[in-house]
Order: sequence, then structure tokens, then C-alpha cells
Amino acid sequence: MKITCLVEDRARPPLRAEHGLSLHIEGDVNILFDTGQSGLFMENAELLGVDLGDVDLAILSHGHYDHGGGLTHFMEINENTEVLTGEGAFRGRWAVEDGAERFIGIEEITDPRIRLIDEDTVIHEGYTILKGFSGPFRRPLGNRTLFMESAQGLVPDTFDDELVLVIDGQGGLTVVTGCSHNGILNILGTVRDHFPDREIGTVVGGLHISGDALYVASEIQEFEVGKIYTGHCTSEEAFKVLGRSCNVNVLRTGTVIEVD
Repeated sequence: MKITCLVEDRARPPLRAEHGLSLHIEGDVNILFDTGQSGLFMENAELLGVDLGDVDLAILSHGHYDHGGGLTHFMEINENTEVLTGEGAFRGRWAVEDGAERFIGIEEITDPRIRLIDEDTVIHEGYTILKGFSGPFRRPLGNRTLFMESAQGLVPDTFDDELVLVIDGQGGLTVVTGCSHNGILNILGTVRDHFPDREIGTVVGGLHISGDALYVASEIQEFEVGKIYTGHCTSEEAFKVLGRSCNVNVLRTGTVIEVD
């Protein structure tokens, strides 16, 4: 299986970067996981030799612009692929800082190819989407400024739409996450509960860690993850802190990960 990063916060020319994440997964099923915030992932895909016309399934990890802003662009060039996203992904999402409100959601798409997921779902043998990440660990500190629309107005975001892809291969489990808003520790705990006899070989995606890096680093060791590839929404300081206790690798536009 090969995972190619089409968009990340960093890149080396001629590839380009933007704040966001998009991954192409080539295996028994070809998957587009998130689309960044624009059509840039398509331009990078062409430079990387990735054919988005061969994508069998698209997954939107959650309803933030930097993960789903490019979805309409993908649906225009690929007219047949189903798109899976969590129930609630199209609700209004806002960042509120110093009294200023900024829209960070994605506009609702009305298309029969959009399939809303409200439970754990097996999409192919060895490919499972998990949804619902309760656990004892703290949620990311960065969530404190993130809100969603409700009948009562803006309320703290629950991120109950968040989806994580788990691929079971010879090298153990590969966990693909968009932003880990429910907390990477709770996500890994949920993965372990679903696959108690399998080791977590690789984690790929955003970890949403900044000021809570020491806490995450002290707890994540219990999951004995083989390798972590991250960048988006993981601060440089968090990367350094995690690197003291984990095998952490930089994820940037153009990174190619080979997994058994």
C-alpha cells in the first residue's frame, strides 16, 4: 500500500502547500482522504503522477474547510465516486478568538454521491471507518476556540462527525486521521478496542497538538505505535516533544509512505 500526501502545510517546489490535508491511498481500494481547502491537491496530484480519476472512494474526515474545501473540485473531475463523511459534517463551524467569529466549515453539498456515516463502517475487507471516539483522555487544547451552530446558537464543537480510516495489513494497523479533534489518544484507544489483537504499525495525519504536547507524549507510549507521520495542525514544538518518545516523521506535500 502506498500513501501519497497531496496537500500539507509544507512543500518543496514545484509542489505547493496550503493549510490543510489531502492524502491519496493506493491499495486494494484507491481512496482520496480529505481534499485540503482548494483545488491545489489536484495540481499536486498531477505533478506526482497520481490519477484522481482512478479513485474508488473519497472520505471526508470532518467538516472543516482545510479538509473539505476542495471536495467540490474533486466531484467535478470524478463523476462516479461516492463520498463518505460523518453525519453532521455540513453543520456550520466557527472559530471564535478575541470575540471575533470566523467561518471554518464547508458549504453543504447536495449530491446523491454524498453518503453520511453514522456508525463504524467496513468499506472493503481490511478497510474500516471508525466514528465515535469516547475515552478517558483530554481533548486537544486547541478545540477551545472551535464552535458549531445549534438551535441555541454557537456551542462548543463536539466533533461527532469525525471519521478515521483503519487499514489492516501485514505490517499491522495503519490509522489515517484528518485532525484528531477527539484527541489522538482517544482515537488510538478506540482503534485498540476494535482490533485488540492487532498492533498499530503506522499513524498518518494531523494530531491537533500544540500546548498539550507533553501530556500526549507521556500517554501515547502505551499504544506502542510503530511510526507516526504528521505535520498539519501539529506544532513544531509538539513534533519535537513527541520525537523524544515516538518515531515521528515529517508529513509534507509529496511525502510517499510505503506500508506492508
